[in-house]
Amino acid sequence: MGKVCAALAKIHRVQTDHPLDLVKSFSFEDICAIWLPLFHVYLSGTTHDAEIAGALARMAPLSERCDSARHRDALYASGPSVHNHGDVAPKNVITDQQGDAVFFDFNNAYFGSRMADVLDGAFEFSLAEQYIHLADFARFDAFLSRYAASNPLTAKETKKLSQWIELVGLIKFTREIRALLEHPTDGLRRKRALAIAEFVLSRTAAH
Repeated sequence: MGKVCAALAKIHRVQTDHPLDLVKSFSFEDICAIWLPLFHVYLSGTTHDAEIAGALARMAPLSERCDSARHRDALYASGPSVHNHGDVAPKNVITDQQGDAVFFDFNNAYFGSRMADVLDGAFEFSLAEQYIHLADFARFDAFLSRYAASNPLTAKETKKLSQWIELVGLIKFTREIRALLEHPTDGLRRKRALAIAEFVLSRTAAH
């Protein structure tokens, strides 16, 4: 994990030191515009089992906060914005001949706060992708610490960490619900959704 965090930190740090002259038209705010409204669609749905319906209801107070553009703007202002990888997960990292971690598959890249990338990685390395039985959220803070060792977080980013966990966690939870509705027998998506909700709620004021 340490090498992955260092590689992600380098991607971000290089951009803050030498900003890239690239299109910024697709942003993290666009991602919010897609997934935050969908949460409300799923919240009002009637086809969920009791456990998923309960998780949706418990996540609803987070959605009320994250729906506020002013709330999100304050988060974005807490640290630097860069071109994010957009899918920081073990499946998108390879090791080169020198043993260093290298990211590939930038198809989901967008411009926005680096915290979106950092927390995406913290979630994914905790969830262990398809090996959900090996999920361990003790890795979440370890991911953050190892990233910060290579590219320190600002004081404001650290102060607003729980709010960032709410926002990124809500989006990831909603993604899993959509995948579950498309494939109702997909036990992995169900387990991931419930694991994300449980962790997010344990780290926020909504718990």
